Order: sequence, then C-alpha cells, then structure tokens
Amino acid sequence: MRGALMDYYLKILLVICAAHELAGGTLKSTRDAVYKKYLSLRSLPFEDCGSLYQVSYLDIESCTTLPCSMARNATIKVTVRFDDNGNGVSFLKHEVRWVFNYIKTQAAITPDPCDGDHGCIESASDGKAYWANIFVNETLPVMKGSMLWESKDANDQNLICFQVPVVITV
Repeated sequence: MRGALMDYYLKILLVICAAHELAGGTLKSTRDAVYKKYLSLRSLPFEDCGSLYQVSYLDIESCTTLPCSMARNATIKVTVRFDDNGNGVSFLKHEVRWVFNYIKTQAAITPDPCDGDHGCIESASDGKAYWANIFVNETLPVMKGSMLWESKDANDQNLICFQVPVVITV
C-alpha cells in the first residue's frame, strides 16, 4: 500500500512540475524541488531537535514503521541526507544516545568521526549524505524509548539533530 501511495504522490508532483515549467519555472529548480519532496515522502518520520541544516531523508536499516524495532546485539545502518547550504561539510562527530524514561545512555557509533578517511560522507545533487552504524548493546532494557542522534562539526556546533521512537527487543 505504501508503494502505491508513493507512486500516486509522485504523479501529482510531476503534474505540479509541468505546471511550474509552463508558468516560467526552470527545469532544474523544478526537478530539484520534486526530488526533495520525493525524498521526504520516502523518509522515515522523525522529530527534528534543532538541526542547523535541513534533513531531507532518514533511513534506518530494517525499519519501515515507528517505533523502530531494534534487537539487542544488532548493528544497524543509519543513512541521512541533508542540505548543507553549500558549506561543504566534510566532518561529522556523532553523539547518539538511547533515551528510556528520561535516562540517557551513550550509543556506540562507527565510524566516528565521519570524515574523508572513512567514505561515510558524500556529496549528493541536493546536498550531502552520510551513513553510520549504531550498535544495539545487549545491556539495553527491553522496552520502548527513543534514539537521539546529534551530528556536530569540528567546532562542536550541532549541525543535525533528530529523534526517533524505538523499541528494543531480545
């Protein structure tokens, strides 16, 4: 059902593009706008918690609905696309925490930091994309909570911040 709905929205966006071009818009700006909208429709829903840069897409491996089910002892790939406003971001230090009943526990992330040495950050047509792996520690409680993800630059400025509901399973 979700795929059919995506296709429906994509067709609507293409009609909007055609109308925009007829009204004098450029093909590149229209195409970029449609692509960004398409990414946002495919993104896993998340709560922004003060990002400097706009996050356009979030993917958490094997998570299609919220809360994301994460098994203990699993390593899960997280992919984020964001618009760095042309600033050439090439370094991200991650601070990721599990939050259960207002108690925060540090999460293990690799690679950290994400820089040119690890191939985890790359330029994309609409900004930047990065990936990192999060380890779901075996000592985490089996319960609902959230994953709070912050990505900072070399000066410790918070560039990206999002929170996603999770449930830890055995």
